[in-house]
Amino acid sequence: MPAWRLHLNLAMLCTATEDGVIMRIACPACAAAYEVPDRLLAGPARSLRCSRCGADFPLPRSEAPEAAPPPAPPELKAEPPRVIDLGPPPGPRPEPLASRALTPIPEPPSPALARAWVASIAVVAAAVIGFLTFHAKVMEVWPASTRLFAALGLA
Repeated sequence: MPAWRLHLNLAMLCTATEDGVIMRIACPACAAAYEVPDRLLAGPARSLRCSRCGADFPLPRSEAPEAAPPPAPPELKAEPPRVIDLGPPPGPRPEPLASRALTPIPEPPSPALARAWVASIAVVAAAVIGFLTFHAKVMEVWPASTRLFAALGLA
């Protein structure tokens, strides 16, 4: 039977993990420890070789643990519905405060914002007046504007 080089923990201790049971095996010659998944140990007995010292040693046959059947769901007994007496229905509820019409007080615009708007409008107006006043010079410097001024009837 071929010797298997397995990296396992060898002290014959078992640890349960998400993937199954891990067996720890220790080399009898140098005490090197290896972890071996139990599924690799199932089947006939094998001879292992320690990767540290090279010693061969037998590994006893180990059966793979059978998967336990899932537990049966608990039986639910049907109970008749319980009737709870809540008493007489309450009277009309008062109107919640959130639904009342409250108008927020608008904040006055900041003076800096008003100045920015006035400056922006002044720049646009100056550009339009400049284009209209100096349209002949603009068409000479920028020939593509000729079509615009022709559409406006200024060409």
